Amino acid sequence: MEELFIKEEIEKLRKKIEYHNKLYYEKASPEISDYEYDMLVKRLQELEKKYPQFAIKESPLKKVGSDISGKGKIIPHKVRMYSLDNAYSLQEVKEFLVKISQKINKFPEVSLEHKIDGFSINLYYENGLLIYATTRGDGFEGEEVTENVKTIASIPRKIFFKNPIEVRGEIFMPIQEFRRINSEREEKGESIFANPRNAAAGTIKLKDSKIVAKRKLDSVIYAVGLFQNNEIRTQKELLKFLKENGFKTNPYTKFTDKFEEIEEYCNYWEKHRSELEVDIDGIVIKINDFKLQNELGYTTKSPKWAIAYKFKAEEKRTKLLDVKFQVGRTGAVTPVAILKPVFISGSTVSRATLHNEDEIKRLDLHLGDEVILIKSGEIIPKIIGVDLSKRKPEFPKVQFPKNCPVCGSKLQKDENGVITYCNNINCPAQIQAKIQHFASREAVDIDGLGEALIKQLLENKIIAKIEDIYQIDYEKVRALDRQAEKSVENLKRSIENSKKQKFHKVLFGLGIRYVGAKTSKILTQHFSNIDEMINAEPEDFLKIDEIGEKIAYSLYNFFRNEESLRTIRKLQEAGVNFSSEKEEIKNKLNGAKFLVTGTLSHYKRNEIKELIEQNGGNVISAVSKNLDYLIVGENPGSKLEKAKKLGTVKIISEDEFLEMIGMSAKK
Repeated sequence: MEELFIKEEIEKLRKKIEYHNKLYYEKASPEISDYEYDMLVKRLQELEKKYPQFAIKESPLKKVGSDISGKGKIIPHKVRMYSLDNAYSLQEVKEFLVKISQKINKFPEVSLEHKIDGFSINLYYENGLLIYATTRGDGFEGEEVTENVKTIASIPRKIFFKNPIEVRGEIFMPIQEFRRINSEREEKGESIFANPRNAAAGTIKLKDSKIVAKRKLDSVIYAVGLFQNNEIRTQKELLKFLKENGFKTNPYTKFTDKFEEIEEYCNYWEKHRSELEVDIDGIVIKINDFKLQNELGYTTKSPKWAIAYKFKAEEKRTKLLDVKFQVGRTGAVTPVAILKPVFISGSTVSRATLHNEDEIKRLDLHLGDEVILIKSGEIIPKIIGVDLSKRKPEFPKVQFPKNCPVCGSKLQKDENGVITYCNNINCPAQIQAKIQHFASREAVDIDGLGEALIKQLLENKIIAKIEDIYQIDYEKVRALDRQAEKSVENLKRSIENSKKQKFHKVLFGLGIRYVGAKTSKILTQHFSNIDEMINAEPEDFLKIDEIGEKIAYSLYNFFRNEESLRTIRKLQEAGVNFSSEKEEIKNKLNGAKFLVTGTLSHYKRNEIKELIEQNGGNVISAVSKNLDYLIVGENPGSKLEKAKKLGTVKIISEDEFLEMIGMSAKK
C-alpha cells in the first residue's frame, strides 16, 4: 500500500515539474519561485533514488526544460547546451567543491560570475559573421531568433575569429528599461511583466523585430559550444578572448582558489545586487581549468564542474492598509494591495499587485493583517503570506467586488475562472482604448481620429461612448486646440465613410474579447447580419470551423450584455453597416500564397490582403518554402532578403500584382 502512495506521489511530481517547465521555458510566465521548483525536483530525485522500480527514461530529471514554442525554425546545436544545478546555501557550495578537491588533491581554482536572470542564447559564427542565433530550446536544438538578436547593440555581427564557433550567454532586459516598459503597459491597461527575465524571454520571441529593437535588450556572454582553439585553456582566457572579439562579458568576474573569498564574494553581491543595472539571482561557480572540466564531465542534464549559488529572496513584514481594484483598458479587474511603506531590496514599497481573486482567497487576506513581502525577481513586490498570530477578530476579510468599481456593471470571470472582467463596452475606465480600437485602420478606419484627439474629445465631454462618434458637434471640435478647418472637414468625411465599412470590420471594431480580425471575417461569412449573431446560442457558433468554446461563449456573453446591445442599436440608428454582402470569390490566383513587405504606393496593406483573398489567394505570415509571391513596396524589410535566399519565391511589385488580378492602380 505504501508503494502505491509513493508511485502516485512520483507521478504527481513529474506532472507538476513538466507543467512548471512549460510555463518557465516556453511561456515565460512562471507561477512559482525557482526555490519552490527546485524543492519539487529535489523531492522527485529522493523518491526515484529510493524507489528505482518507479524510475522512467522520460523523467523530467533527465532532460532540460524546453523553450521551443513551435512557431520558429528549429536548428540543432552543434554542441549540447546544459543547465546548471542549484545550491541554496554556501554549505552546499562548499560540499560541491570539497568533492572535487578530493579527486585532485587540492582546492580548485574557480571563476565567480554573476548569474544573470535572463534568457539563454546560442550564437553561431562562420568566417567571422553571425550566421544565426537560437534559443537554448531543449538543450539539443533551439528556435531561431536571428533577426531579433541583430537588434541588440552588444551582440556583434562580425568578429575577428574566423573558425566556426558557437558563442553562448544571456540576453537580459536592463532594470530601467524593464520599469519603463511596465509603466507603459500599466498606463495602457495591459498586464505587466513579473520580472526582467520574463520580459526578455517574451521579447526575444516576438515576430516584429522593430518592437524588439525599441525594448533595448542587452547581453552578457560567458561560454562557447563548438570551439576549436587549443590556445584557450581556462575560463579566464576564454572571457578575455570573448571580450577581444567584441562581446560584452561580466566586469565583476573573480578568480580564486580560496573558499573564504568565494563566501565573501557571494555574501557581498547578495547584499549589493540591487545596485546593479541588471537583475542577478545568484553566483555561478565554475572550475577555471578546461582540462579539469573535461575530466569531471556531465550528468544527464548538468555539468559536474559548475554550480549556481541562488540568492535568498529578502523578506519584510508590513501592514495591509487597503485593497484597491483597478480596471484596465481590456476590462480586466486587478486587485492592488495598499501597504504601510517598507524598505525592501533597494527601494521603498507601498503597493503590491494581488493578481486576481484566487490570490486573495489563497492568502486569506484581511485588512489590517501583517503581511510577508518579497520582491519577485527583486523587482515586483509580492505578498507571499500572512502572520495569522497578529490578526485581530475585528479585521475585515478582503472581498472581491461583484460589480465594476468604475461603472457599476456586473463583473464576470473568464472561461478559465482566473481573470475577472468588466464587460461594459462603455466603461469609463476602458472607453478611450475602446474608441481607439473602433476607429483603427483594421476596424472602421476613421482617419484623423487618433489617440490625441480621442483624449481631447473625452476630456471636453464632446463624446463619452463609441456611438457618440456619429453625433459629434463639429463646432465644438473646431474650438479645440490644434484643430484646423481642413482637419475637421476631413474627420467629418472619414466618420461618414466609416458607416459603409464592411460588416466584418465593424464587428472587429466592437472589441469582443478573443474576436480578432480573422475571426470577425469567418463569423460574417456565416451570419448575414448582426441580429442573427445576437440571437445565436453558443452551439451555433461552435458549428463554425475555427470557433472554439472560448470564442463562442465570449460572443454569447457579449450579445447578452445590455450595454453592448444598446451600443449596437445606436450604431445601427446612425447608419453603420451591420450586414454582410456575399462576396464572390474569384479564382484568378488559384490558391497561391502571398506576403507583403515595404510601403505600397496605391493600396493600404490591409486592402491588398483583401484583394488577394477576394481573388482566390491566401495571405501567410512569414517567408517559407510555402510562399509563392512576395509583393514588394518601398523600404522592404528582411523578408525580401529571406525570399531571395530561398530562390523559389517570385518577387513582384504592387503594379504587377494588380495586373495579375486585372485591376488598375487606385488614383
